[in-house]
Amino acid sequence: MRTAQFIALLAPAVACALFAAPAQATQRARVFVASYGSDSNPCTFGSPCKTFQNAVNMVAAGGEVTAIDSAGFGPVTINKAVTITSPNGVEAGIAAASGNTAVTVTAESTDTVVLSGLTLEGAGSAATGIAFTGGAMLEVVNCAIRNYTGSGISVNTSSNAVTVLISNTSVSDVPTSAGISFFSDGGAIQAALDHVTVNNNALGLDIVSFNGPVEVQVADSHIDNNTSVGIEIGGALNINMATVILKNVTLNQTPTGISLGNYADVYLSGVTQTTVPGFVSTGVQFTGNTGNAVYSDVSNHLMGGFVDGSSSPWATQ
Repeated sequence: MRTAQFIALLAPAVACALFAAPAQATQRARVFVASYGSDSNPCTFGSPCKTFQNAVNMVAAGGEVTAIDSAGFGPVTINKAVTITSPNGVEAGIAAASGNTAVTVTAESTDTVVLSGLTLEGAGSAATGIAFTGGAMLEVVNCAIRNYTGSGISVNTSSNAVTVLISNTSVSDVPTSAGISFFSDGGAIQAALDHVTVNNNALGLDIVSFNGPVEVQVADSHIDNNTSVGIEIGGALNINMATVILKNVTLNQTPTGISLGNYADVYLSGVTQTTVPGFVSTGVQFTGNTGNAVYSDVSNHLMGGFVDGSSSPWATQ
């Protein structure tokens, strides 16, 4: 009798252990997706998943999701540190539905998210390519982001400090909004853009320091053919400045190269703005009159010149 009772008590525990074991085993450091995969697979190289979302769910924090072949792998929400990547020669695509976002990042304040070798296609109806609202660092490398109605890349923080690295990436064809936007409502943002192309948008870069400082450095990049403003910069408080540092950057064929609001500084070196004959343009437009300045060396070529609509200073250093 006692043996039967012991077995009866032991059976639920054994069942729970058997149930828990597969869930623990799915947390691998590296998982894979492929066009021929299935989300019922364990996401190994030999049995890949079908979608990025299922692969992210299966990968361990700090792990890597790799696309084996070229295909569309669906929108994804990321809530932990992870790298999503594809090797050279593989086009890993994400196409979001109308009004939706391709990649949503809501990670923890210590997490780093890396997106590499991805093609994000909005088809003229999806809202945002990458929406980052949580995490310590976002790195976007070798990506193509295009045809959105909101922003190609949107970085928004309300509390923790954020670092953003964008390199060898194009953001284009956002006809009603900004290609890349940075907005601080609390935590500081430090961003570095290198060899980035931000073309054919309504606004190239939109940089707003509201309740936290924002500093954006742009080097060896092209911010051209935007229909309104190349770079728009604005701050709210003297201690929370918006600062932009440009080195070897073009702002061609855009009505206003740089629009400078309150509490915003811009440093220019090797910045070029050219236009076709008959194209009316402004190099730097002051739209605020408090705590802003332009620092420019002799290496710049701004055909539109400086238009000071608010009696704000500009200086050469």
